[in-house]
Amino acid sequence: MANEVFEAAYQEEFLKKLRARPVIAKKGQSAYGPLDHSFEALKTRMKDSVFANERMWSLLHGCYDVHVHTGPSSTTERLFDELELAIQGCYLGQGGFVAKNHDTPSTRSASIVQKAVDQWAVEHGKKRIEIFGGVVLNYTVGGLNPEAVVAAYRQGGKYVWLPNLDANHHRRVVGEGEGQGIDTIDADGNVTAETKQVLELVAEGDMVLGVGHQSTRERLAVVREAVKMGVKRIEINHVNYMMSWLTPEQCKIFADLGAYIGIYAMQLGIDYTLDDVLAIYNAVGAERIVLGSDCGHVENPYPLDGLRRLILGFLYRGVSDAEVKLMCQTNAYNLLH
Repeated sequence: MANEVFEAAYQEEFLKKLRARPVIAKKGQSAYGPLDHSFEALKTRMKDSVFANERMWSLLHGCYDVHVHTGPSSTTERLFDELELAIQGCYLGQGGFVAKNHDTPSTRSASIVQKAVDQWAVEHGKKRIEIFGGVVLNYTVGGLNPEAVVAAYRQGGKYVWLPNLDANHHRRVVGEGEGQGIDTIDADGNVTAETKQVLELVAEGDMVLGVGHQSTRERLAVVREAVKMGVKRIEINHVNYMMSWLTPEQCKIFADLGAYIGIYAMQLGIDYTLDDVLAIYNAVGAERIVLGSDCGHVENPYPLDGLRRLILGFLYRGVSDAEVKLMCQTNAYNLLH
């Protein structure tokens, strides 16, 4: 039980990194691990086989990004709006993406964009791309508001994310407005009545529950309650982000409860390395992992480029093409359909 409630985000090393974000990887390292410049390593590299780019492209074609930030947004500048991102993804043969907005639902715009990009695909002889939306239960929609969940569902929304920027845990970690945010459990560790109403509606609509910016203790309590209440689709968001960091062992606990573990590309090589990702992969297995970019902010890579880096990272580390396909295509498709 002690390992279950280990709160990485409260440790001093994480707080220092989070509040003074570095912009480059450590000297002598790449996103894929330490660089070896020894003579013996150079001799070995001379005979290395050339990587076949088609392996990467065959996986990127058809991939799903379960977590991308599109504009316009009231919080930060975005690289693209949903239509621009949809056309890019359609052109490259992407399977689909889930558009997330911190302060307004993405359900209505996703349905409109779907019609527009469907027409674009017909006109340009491209395969259809799927666009999914949802609602983040922040204060702008009333917090843990069942009305917001119903509205999102009736407009075709697929995801319901628990509060992120307005979560008490988030505010506590970044040092902004602690005690003024939203909790999903009470002081005794019990899931609140408001949260249970949300979970009941998510189960009724067979929607996806996105759990991310809560503490480990909160996430465990909520996911266990969600499973008990019949929620079938659960994703633990960005477990390799310092705000919501989970150990590989903790990820295994959530996966055993039936949740998918979301590994995201944002901050790869800055806040975490591929060694961290591989540790989660080895603990959980490809069957319970989905990939997302968590990109779209102006300071981050293009979303599809973020996914490309994750895919290449797994391939470079010897993970089979079939297992990478599970993580970047099949599992996300099953989560969303």
